[in-house]
Amino acid sequence: MDYLPKINANIISLADFFSLDLESSQTISKVLFYLSRYELEKSHIEIHQYLKTHSLVMSSFLIRAPIEYTGFQSLSIEEDLFFTNVPDDAPTIFLVKAIVNAFTSLQMIVDKFELQKRINISTNEISKLTRIGISLANEKDFTKLLRDILTSAREISNSDSGSLYLVEKDEKGNPRNLRFKISALDLNSDEFILPINKKSIAGYVAYTGKQLNIPNVYELSDKEEFHFNSEFDKMSNYYSKSMLVVPMKDHHDEVVGVIQLINRKKNFHTKLSLEQMKTNLVLDYDKYSEDLVMAVAGQAAVAIQNNNLVHEIETLFEGFVTASVSAIESRDPTTSGHSFRVAQYTVGLAEAVNSIETGRFKDIQFSHSQIKEIRYASLLHDFGKVGVREKVLVKAKKLEDYELDLIRWRFHFILKDVEAKLSHKKIEYLKKHGNKGYTEFEKSIQLEYELEKEKLHEMVHVISQSNEPSILEEGNSHFLEEISKLSYETTDGGQISLLQPREFSFLSIRKGSLDFEERREIESHVEHTFQFLSKIPWTRELKMVPSIAHGHHEKLNGSGYPRGLTAVEIPVQAKMMAIADIFDALTDKDRPYKKAVPLERAFDILKMEVRDQHIDGDLLDVFIQNKVYEKILSKRLES
Repeated sequence: MDYLPKINANIISLADFFSLDLESSQTISKVLFYLSRYELEKSHIEIHQYLKTHSLVMSSFLIRAPIEYTGFQSLSIEEDLFFTNVPDDAPTIFLVKAIVNAFTSLQMIVDKFELQKRINISTNEISKLTRIGISLANEKDFTKLLRDILTSAREISNSDSGSLYLVEKDEKGNPRNLRFKISALDLNSDEFILPINKKSIAGYVAYTGKQLNIPNVYELSDKEEFHFNSEFDKMSNYYSKSMLVVPMKDHHDEVVGVIQLINRKKNFHTKLSLEQMKTNLVLDYDKYSEDLVMAVAGQAAVAIQNNNLVHEIETLFEGFVTASVSAIESRDPTTSGHSFRVAQYTVGLAEAVNSIETGRFKDIQFSHSQIKEIRYASLLHDFGKVGVREKVLVKAKKLEDYELDLIRWRFHFILKDVEAKLSHKKIEYLKKHGNKGYTEFEKSIQLEYELEKEKLHEMVHVISQSNEPSILEEGNSHFLEEISKLSYETTDGGQISLLQPREFSFLSIRKGSLDFEERREIESHVEHTFQFLSKIPWTRELKMVPSIAHGHHEKLNGSGYPRGLTAVEIPVQAKMMAIADIFDALTDKDRPYKKAVPLERAFDILKMEVRDQHIDGDLLDVFIQNKVYEKILSKRLES
């Protein structure tokens, strides 16, 4: 017993050992069994069972037996737990050294175990931080990003609850206030703001840029500059105890937000009751937890800044698109709003297709990015009109106003010349015959004048009618041809064609206001659009924008333009846009060259397009059945 202080261990009997509770301390216990060979052989099963159920007991065996004893090999105790045999006649000093060496060996095993445990924990935490970094970097939904940040910080620190605040800046970029965004508790609370000062805990951290580690917020002294607001605990039936509050700083070392973690516990997934929160089951935040949370906060700040930057770029691009569309539509005020409405119709149709669970479109599901892609393609589908001459783009009738005026003045001149010729006849009559029979002669001259005048007026009327972009009547077409062959000889012997070949050519257009070359120029806007959009370095999510816009004038039977694609070659997004484009053109407010048609008539025309294999009938059914048009038409009627 004189050597007991050197061994520094408690000596108990085997019977007392079995009654010990060595698990409650949650630490590893080192146990050296010093037994005779007979005690071992008698109790080995019981010892084995105990060791099997007590994972925190690290043991070794010292057997009172001859050195050559190997009987332990047949027992249920693992062979590697046996340290050595000590014969009964061995000197005491030998026994003491064997015990000390056995405990030293156990300590080395425990140290190795603890070291491995710390390595595993560190490796796990590093892995967690890596996963968190990847997750935060890839998240585009800002609300979900904030929730992921808070969840990650809570999980890595085993926090029961927490909140996240963001710094808001004024117009000059200076911090203005701190806005509460989310809480781990399901509080029915709207966002609110806190001043960035030293009075509140979160405000203090945002103001100073320093983290706070508070063991018990209810035991804060009056000496502290900050105070704990217990109203949240009362409101949510919660009890905040330990608290770790850290700033999220960007690469400029500026605070962009604050993470507030509450009530550290042993296991993240353990649910604490209100009473348990007041006990030692709530732990203080240690230095290791601080370091881990600060690492998460750094990643979170970068993710928030990146997300804000992406949002600013998207806002910038959205403004560019809107300005571009407005600029194009300002060239033709009669179609103002067309591109925006086509985008709304097409997006509405895409969302309706998303909801279909049976039939041809059941496997088509447009993601959020693809919906955005459809919207941009629809907004910019007519951008190529920037390359079309304005006189062609806004041409309301077959001839320009000045050209029709020129024809009218020509007929007016001819009528005046007829009048001059007839006046000359009157003078010649008077010279030859005097007043004799002049009254009757004058009446005949007047009748001739009226007939010529009526004939010229009828020609001008037919020309004016034919100048309209509506379908050219067959009778007018023949009359125009006759007029184009006529010429008039003036009093000075000159010849005037009643219609110039170019004028006749335009007036003979069967439908619309454009001739073949002008129509080709208008149709070229699709190719201009594609060339323009192809020069924009679209992101991977938006790479289809040029192709979708390129196909909005293609027809299922291959008769469309600019490439004459067939049904299988046209992207479904472009097929949807084609329906939206035609529908808006039909139902848009009256334009100089056409009247808006009623809703049912528009549907009839679209169904005719289906019969002619121009547009997709199934998509048209979805458009009509889901009343994709209703909300937009209602707004237009209200306005």
